[in-house]
Amino acid sequence: MKLGLKLCSALMVLPLVMGVQKHHSDSSYTDLTIGAGGGSYSNTFYTRTYTPTSGTGCDGSTTSGGYWTYHENREKISYKDAGIGLETTTSKKTKIGIRLGYIKDTRIEVSNESYTSKAKTSYIINPHFSFEFKGIGFGAGFFLATQGLYYPSFKKDSYNDNYFTGNDRSKEILPSFHLRLGNPKYLYASVSHLENIPVLSGGGYLNYGVGTEAIPHVSLWAGYSDKKPFEKGSFLLKGGLKLSNSLSLNFTYRPSVETQGMEIYKPIKESAFSVRLSYRFFR
Repeated sequence: MKLGLKLCSALMVLPLVMGVQKHHSDSSYTDLTIGAGGGSYSNTFYTRTYTPTSGTGCDGSTTSGGYWTYHENREKISYKDAGIGLETTTSKKTKIGIRLGYIKDTRIEVSNESYTSKAKTSYIINPHFSFEFKGIGFGAGFFLATQGLYYPSFKKDSYNDNYFTGNDRSKEILPSFHLRLGNPKYLYASVSHLENIPVLSGGGYLNYGVGTEAIPHVSLWAGYSDKKPFEKGSFLLKGGLKLSNSLSLNFTYRPSVETQGMEIYKPIKESAFSVRLSYRFFR
């Protein structure tokens, strides 16, 4: 978080250092984006205890066995994340870029009857490309997190029983993508996966909604933040203010949503908030 704030402060003074840039066309440029934020999500997982049993068979022999009892556990996972993105036009409608960042959260490690929690930092790299036209836009890339991304899912243990480990993280290379339909100057619909800066506080893994840049110097987007890593989906709001021809300030807000497990547990609030600064270098 501190690193992200320092980078944001450095970015804010760019217009003062460089002065007002003269340019003849908006079609050739490079965008630098820096963001930081934080929030929380709920992690539900199960531990289990083994109860041995014994008895006497019909022939008088002693038999033994046992059974597993599962116990639900819930933890509130607080996180901080930051990211930086660099994207440049290679032609009038084509862009290439890279996103880098980190997520600092807690990893739950389950061992049958008990579990431990450890703070972990996952570093992110996401090279990508896109084709952007007035009425439609599409982009894709490859996303990799060094400690994996948290995906709540069932997992088999050595006894071939399914239960939540609370720490199912994908370390595979995942796809990132977005699709936009409509002209941003009026109204458009969009869906994106693993393209937020930062990843978690920027809205989570998957977002879809509608947006507009029809209001001078203002951009607005409202939609839905899907599950993962959150246990519940939620309303998501993104906005931006153009401070100059090159500099813009943006935010993402995912309101606090309560998740409820078993009645013995108190509800856990899930949330996300981040700010971003973007600077456009014209060529």
